[in-house]
Amino acid sequence: MRKFVISDIHGNYDGMMKLFQFAKFDPLKDQLVVMGDMINRGPQSGKVLSEIKQLHETYKNVYATIGNHEEMMLWYLEQKSDMWAHFGGKESAASINDVFKEEGVTQAVEWVKSLPLYIEDNQFIYAHAGMLSLKDRNKRSNLWLKKKELYTLNPQIFLARFNGKILIHGHTPTCFAICDGARLNIDLGASVMKNGRLGLIELEQKVVYSYYFGEDRVAMENIKDLAHQMN
Repeated sequence: MRKFVISDIHGNYDGMMKLFQFAKFDPLKDQLVVMGDMINRGPQSGKVLSEIKQLHETYKNVYATIGNHEEMMLWYLEQKSDMWAHFGGKESAASINDVFKEEGVTQAVEWVKSLPLYIEDNQFIYAHAGMLSLKDRNKRSNLWLKKKELYTLNPQIFLARFNGKILIHGHTPTCFAICDGARLNIDLGASVMKNGRLGLIELEQKVVYSYYFGEDRVAMENIKDLAHQMN
């Protein structure tokens, strides 16, 4: 079974689907983890949310976690904060309403509410912005972790906190998918960085399928393995 992971799609439905097609992702055979921030910034939040929701509810090996942009949406709907409106929330709401219609929006919101903060399998731990230890895995503040917090400890100490499993995260845009032996950042800056891309990672092969927006193409790249370079 191949293992795929994607994060920070940010409403880029067309790019996401082209990545799935290029990688020949098969939900009947492959595992997929979607690590939040499916919505906002990009133009097709509703279609992204609908596609991931359908995959998650249909196939047992498709998983999804919540991201801070979904958290902002829930805060907005619960009238706790209007932060969502400043990050493309109005456009996302229009897209979600258009795709799900009136009755379906409630179901979509309930699905988002049900999403966990993290996923764990026999090799990896997946969390939108990461976490500092397994003891902290249920803290909702993890959705907002910054790079300087996540990368304070050296890789060996950090890895020990997670029983030898590599932590995979997004949230912090980077030019390349980089692994230091303990942490793997896969947010390639879609709809955030000027030359940002959307990345789908095939973990066993250490391959990054990158969608280039301006060129409308997918390219295969390698994960930058800092741990291997240092050994």
